[in-house]
Amino acid sequence: MHYNFCRIHQTLRVTPAMEAGVTDRLWEIADVVDLVEAATPKPNRPATYRKREISN
Repeated sequence: MHYNFCRIHQTLRVTPAMEAGVTDRLWEIADVVDLVEAATPKPNRPATYRKREISN
């Protein structure tokens, strides 16, 4: 991700993704982190627990 979207190639003077037409802007690391966080599934809330009835 970093090489293709964030790092400007020396000979191309743009990122490889920009040269390939995948994107039209230079990405920052924060953009990559946001993308990863959006793809990470959110933890599910546990079901409501019922108290056990103590049998005597």
